[in-house]
Amino acid sequence: MTKNNKIVLCVLSAILVVAVAVTALTGSEAFLQKITGGVDTDSALTLDTLSPAAFGTEYPLVQTEQKDLFYEMKPDGTFNFYKYADGTFTEADGVKTKDVQLTCSSQKVKVRLYYLSTDAGTVGYGLFNSKQESSVKNLAYVFVRMTDRPNAYSSKVKTPYILLTDMESADAYKSEKTYSDMYSFDPSTGKTALVISQRDRSVQENGTMREDWTIFTDSMLNNNEKYDLFASCRNHDTKADEQKYDFLTVANSKSMKKGTATTVSDSPSYVIREKDGAYYCFANTDKGFDLIRNGDKKKPLASFDGAFSDYAVSGNYLLSKNDFSVTDITSGESISLGKATFTELSGFIANEAGTKFALFCNGEQQSMFLYDTESNETKVITDDIFDNGIRNFCFINDSTVLFSTYNEAGTTENKVITF
Repeated sequence: MTKNNKIVLCVLSAILVVAVAVTALTGSEAFLQKITGGVDTDSALTLDTLSPAAFGTEYPLVQTEQKDLFYEMKPDGTFNFYKYADGTFTEADGVKTKDVQLTCSSQKVKVRLYYLSTDAGTVGYGLFNSKQESSVKNLAYVFVRMTDRPNAYSSKVKTPYILLTDMESADAYKSEKTYSDMYSFDPSTGKTALVISQRDRSVQENGTMREDWTIFTDSMLNNNEKYDLFASCRNHDTKADEQKYDFLTVANSKSMKKGTATTVSDSPSYVIREKDGAYYCFANTDKGFDLIRNGDKKKPLASFDGAFSDYAVSGNYLLSKNDFSVTDITSGESISLGKATFTELSGFIANEAGTKFALFCNGEQQSMFLYDTESNETKVITDDIFDNGIRNFCFINDSTVLFSTYNEAGTTENKVITF
């Protein structure tokens, strides 16, 4: 099987990467420790020097909301689960299935859910695609996530679980996905129902409903304990240069146009984090955007120049591609990383503690930058490291990183390093 055939769907689009030119750093008295000096790419290491462990699967492993639990998704809609422990992956048992039917863009989409319950909760997934026999005409890809109902939504969702749908086939192997709908779900009956009203939703050029009308992300859902918030782009012009996003609550979703939520950003305002009962997001300014707490634009925690696309987000951390500073979204404090030069940023990940960061850079020569703020150590690896069509980069724990590539046989090598 060739590399091209390994993409989950025939409709999976090519991954677009952002060209960035990294400039000299400006110092920052910052949270944690400041990394001093630059990154010496002339003395870069090869991947073998990190002694990566490689685990073979047919398709790439993608991390669930439980960091030590991963899924393997196949084009026929089947899923396998793998647990990571003691330096190795083992296939999980106890997986259950349930056939469900979702209404997406007024069409009935049938999906088989594969789900697993552990001491940490329930995770589950399903896949519909154009390779499956179906009467669905204008939907080629629907990824479904099943999870325990978040506490913040308990007053509006009466079932023990929710389902979320993602229509972006290019994100098939991405750990952080963006979802366009939320459904209540009871596995004992298989019944589903939309949680949020779509009354004012407009139609896209392909005849499907606007996917950015209701927006959730994995990080947003996994972090929300108090607020039943979601983001919504209520601009009916799909070709507009700027799309304005609002935060809305499930409670006022039936009055989308008259929602009481604050318009906070023209940039992707669904990058929202909650901590200690407060929520943090971004608001546009004349020069760029501000980091704000609880919607208070008058007292920004931090200010940023340029467009939101000049930055990358992982967990609670925002990376500037221009000056290599990293900002904690929940405090506004920043650190500066060692300067580097590369052409295409494919991935940025941070551990939960904010002590280690990894950047994956594509181009004629692939590079991986590993920053450890506790030891003030930086490693640069230049090698054939990852496949740019697989963006499953993640921290399994505070010091262990996963990334994947295809081998000559067309199957996947999931590589693990510790630093």
